[in-house]
Amino acid sequence: GQVVGTRSLIRMDWLIPIALISITAVNIFVLIAWRDLMKRSELAIAQLVMQRSKRVDGQVAESRSALKMQAYERLSLLMERSAVPNLILRNPAGKLKATPYTASLLHTLRTEFEHNVTQQVYVSDQLWQIILLARDNVSQLITRAAEGAESGEQVANRLLHMSQNQPQDAVAVAQAAIRREAGAVLEE
Repeated sequence: GQVVGTRSLIRMDWLIPIALISITAVNIFVLIAWRDLMKRSELAIAQLVMQRSKRVDGQVAESRSALKMQAYERLSLLMERSAVPNLILRNPAGKLKATPYTASLLHTLRTEFEHNVTQQVYVSDQLWQIILLARDNVSQLITRAAEGAESGEQVANRLLHMSQNQPQDAVAVAQAAIRREAGAVLEE
């Protein structure tokens, strides 16, 4: 009977270290599995962040392109409205004298430009300079056409004649530059 009891004690002595080793092994296994799960979670989160970042970058680029295209449209309209024949159509001379008619044309040109001046932030500096040159060219034509004129109708006729006989129409040059730059943005 004692032998059996001793064997039970020996087995009990072994049982505690085996249990401790087993518990430690399970703990290590759980920690390794947890670490692996955390790494996979971090990787998944990083991938989600990258995807969202790319999506946001794409949306920002789309938004930026849309704003640029709106600016090109507005500047194109500005140039169209600043073209001498259109300026005269929108501002008929009627019975006005030369000075008030000239002032009216210059005021219309300035007002059109002021409504669109903020568009410069969306276009290249070079394009903006071309637009400024076109505006200045039309303004100078109006002023020169008014020199020595007595009636608004005289100013309008001279202005049309002068604009048609220019070697290079600054407004047409600006419109072509706007189309080129807008085309480049569309190709991006």
